[in-house]
Amino acid sequence: MLREIARFTIACLICLVLVSSGCGGGSITPETMILFESTEHGFSIEYPEGWSENVQETDTQFSFEFTGPEGLLAASVYLYYGCGEITPADFLAQGEEYLSSMPGYQLISERDVVVGAGFAGHETVAKGDLGNGQIGEFRFVLLVRERQGFWYGVHGESAEFDDQEDTVEAIMESFEVLSSYTYDWPKPWPGGEYVGTGFSIIIPAGWCQYPVLRTEHVCHFEDADRSTSVHVSPQQLPGDTTPEEYIDDVVENLPSSGYWENFSLVAERSVIVGGAAAYELVFTGMSDLSPGYMLQCKYLIVCHGEEIFWVMAATDPDLFEQQESVIDDVIYSFRIG
Repeated sequence: MLREIARFTIACLICLVLVSSGCGGGSITPETMILFESTEHGFSIEYPEGWSENVQETDTQFSFEFTGPEGLLAASVYLYYGCGEITPADFLAQGEEYLSSMPGYQLISERDVVVGAGFAGHETVAKGDLGNGQIGEFRFVLLVRERQGFWYGVHGESAEFDDQEDTVEAIMESFEVLSSYTYDWPKPWPGGEYVGTGFSIIIPAGWCQYPVLRTEHVCHFEDADRSTSVHVSPQQLPGDTTPEEYIDDVVENLPSSGYWENFSLVAERSVIVGGAAAYELVFTGMSDLSPGYMLQCKYLIVCHGEEIFWVMAATDPDLFEQQESVIDDVIYSFRIG
């Protein structure tokens, strides 16, 4: 579950640092602060006048960036919605794991904090390479409210933390968790058959349905830990192409399709799924939707007349052996009609 927010957070930090590197310096004092308030997500934070705002959304993860005019200091709020309630200890442990995996990581201090109306959080101040080959400094607080996981703070060049200590402190102190929020997060699936257009699939109880990640996908489910995902994508068989030719083309061109880097085919075979001819592919690679992170996937390509259904499962390679039986139960429950 928390691997996803940590990956998303670090990816956003890397993008921001790469864009900002090489800019000139200049001190900003927090004389005039701008309030950013999100009633949809239930938080507010202040940042200095003259800073820019940038909001990104990926699935159920949100990034709110506020960057100084010269790019040497920035404030961030990263927000993750879990399928079920998030365990604070797990959120903290996995957040610390990913922070400490940064090259050049050096812990400066850490402490428990209380945010707003009694929300318990944990603050980490450290240094590390955020992706530009230079060591920067960051100060982040991780906290949980029900199904919301917050990761907020300030990051930038180490010299800026010293020169703009008052600004950093003002930003950190300004963060508030509002009394309510309106965002409608994914709800746990009750278990049983999901019926789509022309197909059905059995989804275990406790999994969640999420927004699709590509326009050609029609459904997207993940387990409660968000360690395993399943997607379905219907396609049309190209004219004058046999299913066998289509499969051969997929196997040949998937590595160079632009969807995957470091593609490595693990296994392939012909199978039968609910009476329909299908082809199973097992491979590892880095998806364009999650650059820098390896996945291990098991795909079924199910053929039915002029229709082709891609039934796709993915998980962390370290978890694949453990999760494979669950993956098989789900994807092999797929039925046409």
